[in-house]
Amino acid sequence: MHTRLISLTALAFAMLPAAAMATGTDAPANDTSDQGGIVVSGRLAHTAREEQKAAPNLINVQAAEAIAKYPDVNAAEALSRMPGVALSIDTGEGRFINIRGLDGNFNGSTMGGVVLLNTQPGGTYFNAAGRAVEFDTVPIGAVDRMSIIKTGLPDHDAEGIGGSVELTPRTAIGANRLFADVTLGGGVETFAGKGLYRDEVVVGGPIGGQDSKVSFVLSQFLYNDHRSFHDMEAGYVDAAGTPDKAFSALELRKYDYYRQRFGYSGEMDFVPSEGQRYYLRASMAGYNEHAYRNRMVINFDGNPTASGNTLTDTGSAQKTLRDYDETHRNIVVQLGADNHLGNAHLEYWGAYSRASYDKHYDYNSTYDNTNSYTIAYDNITNPNLPGYSVTQGTGLTNPANYTLSGIGNQSEHDVDQEWSGAGSLSLPIGLTPGDEIKVGAKLRFRDKVARPYTASATLTGTRSLSQDAVGGNVTDFYHAGYDIGPVINGPALRSLFAQSNSGLALNPGGYFDDTENIAAGFAQYQGTFGKLGVLAGLRFEHTHAVYRGIGSSTDANGNTTFAPLSTGRNYDNVFPTLQLRYQASPKLVARATYSTGIARPGFYQTQQSTSVDFGGLTVSTGNPNLLPTYSHNFDASLEYYLPDAGVISITGFDKELLDYVVTRTNRVNGYQGNAGIFLVSTYENARHAHARGFELNFVDKFTALPGLLSGFGIDANFTHVNSGVGLRSGEGNVTLPGTFGTSWNAALFYERGKTKVRLASQFESSVLFGVGSSRATDVFQDSRYTLDLNGSYDLTHRAQLYLNVKNLTNAPLRFYEGSPNRPIQREFYDVTIETGVKLKF
Repeated sequence: MHTRLISLTALAFAMLPAAAMATGTDAPANDTSDQGGIVVSGRLAHTAREEQKAAPNLINVQAAEAIAKYPDVNAAEALSRMPGVALSIDTGEGRFINIRGLDGNFNGSTMGGVVLLNTQPGGTYFNAAGRAVEFDTVPIGAVDRMSIIKTGLPDHDAEGIGGSVELTPRTAIGANRLFADVTLGGGVETFAGKGLYRDEVVVGGPIGGQDSKVSFVLSQFLYNDHRSFHDMEAGYVDAAGTPDKAFSALELRKYDYYRQRFGYSGEMDFVPSEGQRYYLRASMAGYNEHAYRNRMVINFDGNPTASGNTLTDTGSAQKTLRDYDETHRNIVVQLGADNHLGNAHLEYWGAYSRASYDKHYDYNSTYDNTNSYTIAYDNITNPNLPGYSVTQGTGLTNPANYTLSGIGNQSEHDVDQEWSGAGSLSLPIGLTPGDEIKVGAKLRFRDKVARPYTASATLTGTRSLSQDAVGGNVTDFYHAGYDIGPVINGPALRSLFAQSNSGLALNPGGYFDDTENIAAGFAQYQGTFGKLGVLAGLRFEHTHAVYRGIGSSTDANGNTTFAPLSTGRNYDNVFPTLQLRYQASPKLVARATYSTGIARPGFYQTQQSTSVDFGGLTVSTGNPNLLPTYSHNFDASLEYYLPDAGVISITGFDKELLDYVVTRTNRVNGYQGNAGIFLVSTYENARHAHARGFELNFVDKFTALPGLLSGFGIDANFTHVNSGVGLRSGEGNVTLPGTFGTSWNAALFYERGKTKVRLASQFESSVLFGVGSSRATDVFQDSRYTLDLNGSYDLTHRAQLYLNVKNLTNAPLRFYEGSPNRPIQREFYDVTIETGVKLKF
């Protein structure tokens, strides 16, 4: 692994030819400018840095020019390069982001001011909130710039305790001619030698010549890959009297993913005169994914004998296949205007946003091996690669020993949609030159529905795995010599299921149909008094929510009854803010701010469905009476701006959270008139929690160095968060679930003439992923350190070759229970290599 890393790095820096001594650049055709007092774009790094410097609040801005210098495919990966942002991955690709440690369910997300929504509520990480936006559905080519808003303003939605993301849609305002940008690329996922393909086309410009009042931009994005990787998962006995790491089960999983990402967007702008702009924009993006998950499962009896590092236990085995196909899709449509009317500035728009998740099918088939085996295993010497051997019994991986015992199917159709409209008016009031007061309002009407369905097949006769095996056994699982038996024929089992199944029926336990409407108004003042800039204001939000679901209960005789449930909630919140910006010198800015924010309860946390098992004395229920989490935020920063879009900054922050939502499991004596001690799992508000920390950021190009050395530079940031909340009685504060303690980025780059090379590293510390009954059974996502490479060479001012190499460190997605030597999941993806050409016309 290290040899390959060194070789690829050497190859990248070998791209520094003598041509690097050439200087000068060609301004892109779609370079932007101030047109009629409306600054709409910022694809260039220096304009993004100037926007960050001039902002009245604390923000970070990443322009398209900077985004293109990393090998990132989607918005999640691009956002994770910014200060204070950490990445959560899924199947080897970035999906969710954390801001200042806090998971995505606590953060706001907008595109052009329109709220982005969650496609799959059941797929959100950490706390079942169903609010985090899956940024892997957003292609990076659809945006001009990305902003992380660390301290919210009254004219922003109050959602975003950690922070909020604003994606600025691509525009052609400022382009002086028609243009086209084309990217064509291909590569390989090296774990299994599978290929990938990318194409991206953007066309736009003025309609009717340089002086036209109408411009447009259209973009299309396609990225297809076939990702194959392996995963080993384990369950532990966790019972008194058994060895610490005794397995209850061991699963060896072979995954094959076929993912097709797509993105289409467009914008038309009409600027009839100076200070007047009307626009219409629309985007649709997402992906379709088909996957085969082959598993071999060893189920242990859980009473092993120990000899040194070796445990010996008896058990049985199963072979399973999960075969599913699903589509995630985000749609945003917006119509708006930006008018300067004398001294007044009027902005208004209406929009529709929709996120959908369609699981077309999800077949799960199980084959049982009825033989009994005695298995010796060692999961202590190398926890990531436990060794095992069969000491008694034969044919553990022989397909003839496995018989089909069941096929089930699931589908799901979730829709999250919102109609919204907003307007604001800004007027100068003359206390100081350039000051203004701004007032406005916003309405949001949101409906979110999750509809899961299940079905099972009625099997007749006996069917051996030998009939459904594809090829021979997989004998090099993990590239470590494990034999997991054959791959299972998915299409054959789909056909078998179609011959005899119960038909899909709604699963009431996962169903909800919620309404969340928000009416907001705000007023803010902004002015500059000498070197001191002041922004102060207030936002008011009224929330009307209705949580609907289906409750169920099972009596001691096994009879289940269902009943519709509905609970309405209304609450009002006020969000004051005071933001001070002090321009100590042309390059030095100091800030001190107080702001507030909200995180409304998660859709699964408020879920109406209640499952009661009177025989097992267990209750699982949501809590529709949860309060929203409210945050008081304090920030202070010092920022020094360098040439060539460089910066040195340090920021401290303190977030004091009220009514933070936690998981609670309580023992109650009796339930609904039934005797017995019941275990009730639900959600509750903890009165207080906190997240405090600091950020460091350093970006500089070393242009003062002589000759070729002047092309080197560093782009680095570091974030540390200390957080706490009371989760379990008598335990004291623990880290907030889903909150990264430490994250950082560090990139060494070389940019001179026609050549650009960037070696970028990224780190996220371990994080509490799931809360168990005790610290020993809490589940953690392990720390990750990745190293990526991007290189490009300009053949001409219109053609560029590029090379992307991702995950040089082969960093796994790894989870453990209690302590790192008790891994319960580890997926290794190996390196992804892509190369291609970018063309400008």
